[in-house]
Amino acid sequence: MKRSVFFFSGQTESVHLSVSDLVQQSVSDLVQPHWSEFSWEWTSHDGRYSDIRITRAISSMLVVSPPFTEYFSRSNDYDVTVKPKFECAGVFLFVRTNVPLAQIEIFATKVTPSFWPSFRLGSDVSISCEVSSLPEGATLQWEREGDPTSNTTMFYNNTAHMVIHSVDQDSQGTYYCTFKQNGTLLYSVSNAVRTEKVSSDATLTMYRESANSSLVTLLCKTSDGYTHASWSWTPLSTAKEVHVVTTAMYGSNDTFNERFSSGDFNRYYFRLYISPVKFEDGGKFNCYFENLLVASINVVTIKVPPSGSPRNHQVVLRCEVSEVSGDPVTLAWLRMEGSRGLLVKQDVLTETRLNRTLSVTLPSLRRDQLHWQCVVFTEGILRATASLTLTLPTLTTMSSMTGMGTETVVRGVITMAATLGVFGFLGFYCRRPNGTQTQRQRKEPAQLEETSV
Repeated sequence: MKRSVFFFSGQTESVHLSVSDLVQQSVSDLVQPHWSEFSWEWTSHDGRYSDIRITRAISSMLVVSPPFTEYFSRSNDYDVTVKPKFECAGVFLFVRTNVPLAQIEIFATKVTPSFWPSFRLGSDVSISCEVSSLPEGATLQWEREGDPTSNTTMFYNNTAHMVIHSVDQDSQGTYYCTFKQNGTLLYSVSNAVRTEKVSSDATLTMYRESANSSLVTLLCKTSDGYTHASWSWTPLSTAKEVHVVTTAMYGSNDTFNERFSSGDFNRYYFRLYISPVKFEDGGKFNCYFENLLVASINVVTIKVPPSGSPRNHQVVLRCEVSEVSGDPVTLAWLRMEGSRGLLVKQDVLTETRLNRTLSVTLPSLRRDQLHWQCVVFTEGILRATASLTLTLPTLTTMSSMTGMGTETVVRGVITMAATLGVFGFLGFYCRRPNGTQTQRQRKEPAQLEETSV
């Protein structure tokens, strides 16, 4: 017997591994059933234990080994109860005198945060879903009411991360973390995203990539109606507040520059758009309805400069954040294999450290090193990603030296060879012996003069 069981870490119900019926059938087949010994062996998904015996039973007396009573307990006869803890996940083997009778694999899932409150309007909502093990052919991903989500998602270390940027009323709904095996849904957990109806003047922090196609949307909403509103920006470089967008109910909008724009103002709701986002845009943005501070958002920008990619030459990847304030920030470089990220390097940045950059040096560039992501974590939660795609050069070493393409070089070599061949044939023809020449002359090799082409 072989089967899989799923549970949600922290749930109230324990997991029961039932094999009593199987034992009765097995014992009835024995000549001396009272001499049979049964046991449960456990290999944990987290690698702490491998084929460790957690219970032992002589006849119908099942005993849990003392070190494991925190995780397991005896149920009925030969059945075992597993407590719903993430670290209890693994492969359980039921054995009769070294002969396996049943294999049950328990998968644990964990969602962080476990409790979803009403999220603040305009904030970034970051959620992760972790599974204890992901077998070959299995996928773990976020979906919204049955459909793939368009939010920022990333899979790393058996965890599906999702970031919903600048949540508003359209972001509300039920989100599912799905576990599928070869496309077949085996298990899912869900929770609902709800947002507050108005903004709060407590400062939010969001992370955004600075790139040519990037966009940041800042939201501001109040329950009372006003006739004037504005957004201000305090850059990190100057620490001086400047108004970037101002508007009036019956007037036009004034903007700081063409990268800053605003949506329609209806006395209650006012948006600010920044596109493209530049690294220098990091700083604090305040929203005012007349003279009332309604929302305050600290924008931290991420920069991944394009890297050169010479074949067989060193390549340096750099990722930088505009500031680190408050909680430590973890920067990590992931090498992407499809949708999965493999950790290459990470570092924890703090306020007291001057360094805000994480670099990775590649001695040479290979085809499996073309796709990268720099990711930002705070308190173990994904906050933002910045992608980088490298390209292998198409020119050979010879063409880089001569300034010509590979095809041009090949054609030049062929032309030279053909030209030399023609001159060689002419030289041979002109010097070929006639009938009156001696045998010695016939045996002399033709001499080619060097020819410049």
